[in-house]
Amino acid sequence: MPTHSSRRQFLKAAGLAVAGTALPRRLRAAPAKRPARRPNIVFFLADDMGWMDSTVYGSRYYDTPNMERLAKRGMRFTDAYAANPLCSPTRASILTGKFPARLRITTPAGHLPPLPPDRPLLAAKAGPSRKIICPISRRFLPPAEYTIGEALRDAGYRTGFVGKWHLGLRPEHWPETQGFDLSFHGAPDPGPRSFFSPYQFRAGTVTDGPKGEYITDRLTAEAVKYMEANRKGPFFLCLWHYAVHAPWGHKEEITKRYRGKVDPRGKQNNPVMASMLKSLDESLGRVLDTLDRLKLTDNTIIIFMSDNGGNVHEIVEGHPPTNNAPLRGGKAMIYEGGTREPMLVAWPGTVRPGSTCSEMVQSIDFYPTLLDMAGVAPKEGKLLDGESIVPLLKQTGSLKRDAIFCHFPHGLGRLNYPSTYVRQGPWKLIRFYHDGPNGTHRYELYNLTADISETTNLADKHPARVKQMDALIDGFLKRTDALVPIPNPNYNPKMAPVDGWRPSRQCTLSRHEGALRITSTGQDPFVMTGHVPRKLGPMTVQFRMRSESKGAARVYWGTGRHRGFAFERSAPFKPIHDGKWHDYAVKFAFDTRLQAFRIDPSTGPGILDLDWVRLVDAQGTVLRQWDFAGK
Repeated sequence: MPTHSSRRQFLKAAGLAVAGTALPRRLRAAPAKRPARRPNIVFFLADDMGWMDSTVYGSRYYDTPNMERLAKRGMRFTDAYAANPLCSPTRASILTGKFPARLRITTPAGHLPPLPPDRPLLAAKAGPSRKIICPISRRFLPPAEYTIGEALRDAGYRTGFVGKWHLGLRPEHWPETQGFDLSFHGAPDPGPRSFFSPYQFRAGTVTDGPKGEYITDRLTAEAVKYMEANRKGPFFLCLWHYAVHAPWGHKEEITKRYRGKVDPRGKQNNPVMASMLKSLDESLGRVLDTLDRLKLTDNTIIIFMSDNGGNVHEIVEGHPPTNNAPLRGGKAMIYEGGTREPMLVAWPGTVRPGSTCSEMVQSIDFYPTLLDMAGVAPKEGKLLDGESIVPLLKQTGSLKRDAIFCHFPHGLGRLNYPSTYVRQGPWKLIRFYHDGPNGTHRYELYNLTADISETTNLADKHPARVKQMDALIDGFLKRTDALVPIPNPNYNPKMAPVDGWRPSRQCTLSRHEGALRITSTGQDPFVMTGHVPRKLGPMTVQFRMRSESKGAARVYWGTGRHRGFAFERSAPFKPIHDGKWHDYAVKFAFDTRLQAFRIDPSTGPGILDLDWVRLVDAQGTVLRQWDFAGK
């Protein structure tokens, strides 16, 4: 050792600077560093944003630079799934870590009054027009559920909820009773009646801003205020937007940039959706900028996802809101377009920037994942269906399960037949309840690696695989105590609906030469449908009809305020019963969203045919059309 070494160098070289060694005070070992404080968590949830609705996932029509910015910071998931193709069930799964089937929240009914406690969720019998009896959904998230908000709050987090809740009409079911210190949400509707202030929420904690303020901007401002007030953290913030859901509020100054823009893919073409997505992307950008400004970026996890697939069945300015191609279907459908979602996770220092994961993950996984990220153990006895995806984020391992499930036991006319699917590796099996020969189940099997668009049903070619995967569905239904559709003992095939239209007891329906044939026995024959665009009036129903019946005729409608049909919500028209085709147009007005309507074409017996029916708004835009051509 050189003679000029200092005492500090000598002791260090000799390995004496350890606990218990008697050293002068200035030479004692420094105390261990305190563990880094728990990370902040921002959960950014879009509403009705499809898998292909961003440049991150391949859109050539929409502009989403901030989503690209987030993707470059974190991990992009190619096979992330919502637990349900509609919003409330997926939201419940995020908050609880449980399958919607287990919670018995399987439709977005969170804006409706709670059902009577003694009402069964699965009836024993139904009217003769229904082939099967489907369960009905619970209308609120039970207060007994120990949510992720409660779990993180009890672990020392400040918790905030800003935006769409849709998990209960009454205050006892709102976010502030489910673990969130701050609750800024509108209730009970799925969205505001207007995207511009005044927002016209009937309840909740959202307050109106200056006239014309945009709800997406307002929610973002509230989120920014929350992060500023809680910068010392740790905080858990849910920013769950109303965009890009109806009522299609958009900023015209943004929308006009997309009018006339052409998608090179030839798939997406709706300037209103492009505008709403642009505002949503700007919201994400403000969140990222705020974290940078507050110097919180390095200790904040950001999760970005959507609650279900993009809306492809309504009409906005003459076009469907979006197109999920190459995925089949969209919102409210059991196919990939209904549940495969965009998902991005940024976790500085843990997730490799710009990485991609192709493992199957699902919205039930967020609860255990967030606890794992925060270093919080699950509450003793808490049942979780999900699994922490932290090994995927760290790229240190895979998940234990090899299959995911989606249970959607509801018929939605042309959109969905009651069904359950399982995905195992590249294979996806869909069970359609009691839709096969003699009331058996019907199956569709797809290899998503070879056929992401679900165009070729391989069920007949792989009966062994169908049997094996169907057993997985049985096991899932048993584990979750799921309610499943049952055959209706009162079913009469002559009373079956056609294209979502149901007959009264005084008539039957069938297809005849590309038309809807109504065979009336007299008295009060009518046909009705609830598969309508949830739009505000006024509207006009246009249709072509020929009749060999007799009597007067009316059109009735039901709305969000008055669901039933009543004489004061009807308008007459004069039918011509001469056996020839005639065109009709009946106007009707209402101030809440349309829920259903019916056509009473006569009062006597005879044959009537409807060639087509369409709903048109005040501007002449066709909102929905039925052609009755069949398959």
